[in-house]
Amino acid sequence: MINTFVRLYQLLTRKQRRELLILQFFMLLSSIAELVGTAFIMPFIALASSPDVTESNEYLKMLHRALGEPAHDEFLMLVGALFVGLVITGNSIMIFSQFLMSRYSFRVGGEISTRLYGYYLSRDMTFHSATNSAEMIQGVMRDSLLLSNALLTPALRINARVFSIVLLSALVVFVDPFVAINTVLVLAVAYLVIFNFVRRRVHANGLLISLLGRKRNQVLNESLGGIRDVKLYSYEAGYLRRYQRDTKRSDRAMADNSILGETPYFVIEAIMLAGMVLVTLYLLGSDDGLAGALPVLTLYGLAGLKIVPKVQQCYVALTKIRGAQAVFERLYVHLANSSEKNPFLVDSPDLITPTDSIRLEGVSYRYEGAANPVFNDLDVRFPAGKLSAITGSSGAGKTTMLEMLMGLLQPDTGCIAVDGRELVAADMPSWRASIAYVPQDVYLTDSSVLENIAFGDAPEDIDHERVLWAARLARVDDLVSAADDAPKVGERGSLLSGGQCQRIGIARALYKGVPLLFLDEATSALDEGTQDAVLSELKRLDPPLTTIMITHRRKTLAFADHVVQLGEGRSASEGDDS
Repeated sequence: MINTFVRLYQLLTRKQRRELLILQFFMLLSSIAELVGTAFIMPFIALASSPDVTESNEYLKMLHRALGEPAHDEFLMLVGALFVGLVITGNSIMIFSQFLMSRYSFRVGGEISTRLYGYYLSRDMTFHSATNSAEMIQGVMRDSLLLSNALLTPALRINARVFSIVLLSALVVFVDPFVAINTVLVLAVAYLVIFNFVRRRVHANGLLISLLGRKRNQVLNESLGGIRDVKLYSYEAGYLRRYQRDTKRSDRAMADNSILGETPYFVIEAIMLAGMVLVTLYLLGSDDGLAGALPVLTLYGLAGLKIVPKVQQCYVALTKIRGAQAVFERLYVHLANSSEKNPFLVDSPDLITPTDSIRLEGVSYRYEGAANPVFNDLDVRFPAGKLSAITGSSGAGKTTMLEMLMGLLQPDTGCIAVDGRELVAADMPSWRASIAYVPQDVYLTDSSVLENIAFGDAPEDIDHERVLWAARLARVDDLVSAADDAPKVGERGSLLSGGQCQRIGIARALYKGVPLLFLDEATSALDEGTQDAVLSELKRLDPPLTTIMITHRRKTLAFADHVVQLGEGRSASEGDDS
């Protein structure tokens, strides 16, 4: 567990570490204030039980003189008021430190969530192809915040409580070492035995809760994302049964961890009550009798009321941390590799406009775990300012080639060259910014057609004239409306036809105003007349776009200036269709 704390500290940014040091100061200050307030109960009780104590106690005698030697009753009221004032001051400082601790913990949790999200966004397509999106969403939305609620907050709470426990324990040891040391030992041993007994169960429950959370996310994504198939084949009951089963198991594990965290308090409470009886009998047997025992008993009672809940809070915090360790171990690798800075807050890169050609030179690529390579020493050329088509049988690597040309996949060997110059890693932001991409299944948000065409622009930044220009070229201008109450397209374009969605995707690509256009079966849902009209408009653009499209339609190939046909692992043929 100590290793977990060390690694958690390593994940903090420099600013977060500085703030943690400031937080430590306020925690220590609140513990000292609590100590002073607790210690002041002894002289108050001693003064209330024995008026003569003013003469025998040097500290009370000094305070009595400093206050002008008032009468006993007045002096008792002043000492009582001072005690209450110290308690209020101490509690005020504690409330403020708790406020700082909560703000710090939840803010760090939010920053960790943002940092993890940025890490996932920065990873390449190979990572995203191999990683379940439901798992990433759970990591960003739930698990990273769980690190705040069940790891960072409990760790800070232990930190704060340990300060108080140590100082209050030192106070009772100072008053009566024999009783105090034995009491502390009994409490420590009792909690250690209980924690050692339950820690494996708590850790196992934490693993189960994390696993079932991912499974439930996956069930929700599958069933709601594929709702048409679910309804068509009457899969509702099966998905609901799976979700209900995993929810019950998760709830049971969370309830077990909650019970295991709270149970020791009742055991320790019984030990403390029995201990108070023994301490009372021990002190009454001393030479000072009841008058001497009463202040000490009051101190022990007040200290016990403060120490036992704090020890219990430390125990509960430890069980939470133990339960969250499984989540932390899973996310630590990703968080350790992430950057403290946002990698996307950079100046807009310059665009790269090909003037001669785009080439794949000696490219080989194999997907992780695949037996055979997709490409092996492949050489392909795409002329600039022309419309090139990639065709071939299913599985020949058409989409892989397009993703490689876009810089989303890195070849195992070989390179992408533009106008004879190899593109290196530093060129990729500019290269990707130069590309507009239209997939077969266009992603649409549940907003208006105009907002979907201007996807990525804030409403006040939308260039309405350019939207209409792009919509006319894509033959979708009849759906564009700038009115505030313009109808929405539905989630993922559910209220539109497939052809309308694709035309909006093409308009979105044209709206970007970049020199490269990549189409992945982006006209497959269009009727021939609409497709011919759209492709004709693309070829008439001035300045001309460098367009590379994937298609299976023979008639579509007639619009291509250059055709690349893929076979097994390399281009089977390549040439102009002019």
